[in-house]
Amino acid sequence: MSSFMHNSLACELVRIARVLGLFGREQALALLFFVLPALLKATPIRVIDEAAIPFAGFLSKVDFDERYPGDLLDDLAKLDTGWYVIYEHNSLNYYFGPILLESIGKDYLDQLSEIVEVAVMQRPSIQDYRLELSYEPNASNSESTETSTQNPLPPQAPPKPSFWSFVKKVFSYR
Repeated sequence: MSSFMHNSLACELVRIARVLGLFGREQALALLFFVLPALLKATPIRVIDEAAIPFAGFLSKVDFDERYPGDLLDDLAKLDTGWYVIYEHNSLNYYFGPILLESIGKDYLDQLSEIVEVAVMQRPSIQDYRLELSYEPNASNSESTETSTQNPLPPQAPPKPSFWSFVKKVFSYR
């Protein structure tokens, strides 16, 4: 949500509480302090199979949602471990995955980036979206105290540069 929407929602909630005479200004602001974060986090995460990404380019939103309903989650900690191509915009939180390998995730990310670029060219009003590849659930998202004995592939670190990688780079071999 944009800051304008945050401010207008906050002002409207305070106004309603004051009109109803339920609270004074301080009590209404305290209530708002506790209620607004819960309202803003109410947008669920939609986990969709990554194979749906190519279809996002030519299916309408209604057809896409019908064909790939996905699973709705309310907490990032509930995600299966793996790589996710993430698209977030306003109330849309699409997490495509989990993907086993980072390299495959990058391919899907490139594919979705092209689709989003075309959509933005057609509708310039699409702004402030987030599109990224991320290994989820990461430690900052999950506050779970459980330790998992099952550890799938961790994020792959880039290879250390060597003399041979420099030679390959000079001669355009990758």
